[in-house]
Amino acid sequence: MSDRKLHHTAWIALALHGLYHAAEALCSIFVGVYFWINSLSFFVVCMHYLALYAVTPFFFLAAGWYAQRYDRLHVYRLGLVLNACYYGALLLLQERSVDYAVPLGALLGVTWGVFYAGANTFNFDVTRPGVREYYFGLLQSTTGAFRLLAPIVGSAVIFLAPGRLLGYHLVFFLAILLYAACFVLSFKMPKDNVRRPFRIRRALFPGKDQRDWRLIMLASASMAGSFTILAFLLGLIMYMQTENEVNVGGFASFQAITSIITAYTLGRIIRPHSRKWFMLTGVIILLVAGIVVAWELSVITLVAFGFMRSVAGPFFGIPHFSLRLDTINRCATDPSERIEYLCAWEVPLAMGRVFMMGLMMALFAWFIENDLGLRLTLFTLAAVRIVTYLILVRTDALRGLTTQ
Repeated sequence: MSDRKLHHTAWIALALHGLYHAAEALCSIFVGVYFWINSLSFFVVCMHYLALYAVTPFFFLAAGWYAQRYDRLHVYRLGLVLNACYYGALLLLQERSVDYAVPLGALLGVTWGVFYAGANTFNFDVTRPGVREYYFGLLQSTTGAFRLLAPIVGSAVIFLAPGRLLGYHLVFFLAILLYAACFVLSFKMPKDNVRRPFRIRRALFPGKDQRDWRLIMLASASMAGSFTILAFLLGLIMYMQTENEVNVGGFASFQAITSIITAYTLGRIIRPHSRKWFMLTGVIILLVAGIVVAWELSVITLVAFGFMRSVAGPFFGIPHFSLRLDTINRCATDPSERIEYLCAWEVPLAMGRVFMMGLMMALFAWFIENDLGLRLTLFTLAAVRIVTYLILVRTDALRGLTTQ
């Protein structure tokens, strides 16, 4: 196991991810519910997230340029400050937040773009080929541990507070405190303030000599729905089914503990040569989950869907993340170009998110008389993972034609 030993900066990066995801899990699953309670409109919630997804890639690219020219830590810390500003805005506006759903979504899009430009760079810098499966297994289990506890705490605060909305405001305030702790811990990370050019063209428009990267970019557009949209949608549907925040928090924690166990186990057994088969298993599990919930939407089938999705996530995600970073290693003519590739990947991902959000809103509008729109949406978001797999399996890396 010594050849898979992590550098001490990798452990700091894991701690930073843990604190960040604790803050995010504490209240992000309740943001959609918060907008729903104050508007009783599914489209208000969707427009908030649509604005988020549309804005993110532009600021991801801008933050990537700044990280190259100055320091990735500046970008990371600014992202933390913007996260705090977002929840501070929710605290300030309170029930009037629904009137500013789109601007708040845009603010969160700026936040995501800036924060993840720094955070994703950490993941690249603290790992090397051969240990990435191990690192991402630890990363998913670590963040999963925080995601297990945080929703329980958040739902308990909301439930025990004198007023429901006061409980939401307390949860948002706790998230701000966690971002502050993350900001302080970030000073343990080494600086990287060497000025470098930002050459995005090669990463954003890969040529024939970057066949694997072109396929990975194409695949990112198809995985957008199941990659992000499901996270907020499942919590919102659970609330619509039960009208109880404790059930929403328990549901999120149940998914987290499932993901922890799966990720911790797979991180120790997945190897580069077995990536394809683990990814295929993840696709099959997620497709079965979509079929189950498409048949009937109830609390029981929703819990079953959440369980299978949490199992499928590490099966697909761990080898996919490792494949992506290994491909960047091969494509980047200089190690300093890793930011350009990380930023470029976000562009088709954002396009896919916007498309899938539009499709989801259309399905809900067309079948508004019952839950058919939601069932079709969940099935579609799960089934599209087949497309992602069929694209990625064509890469030379998964066909065994390159050296990992």
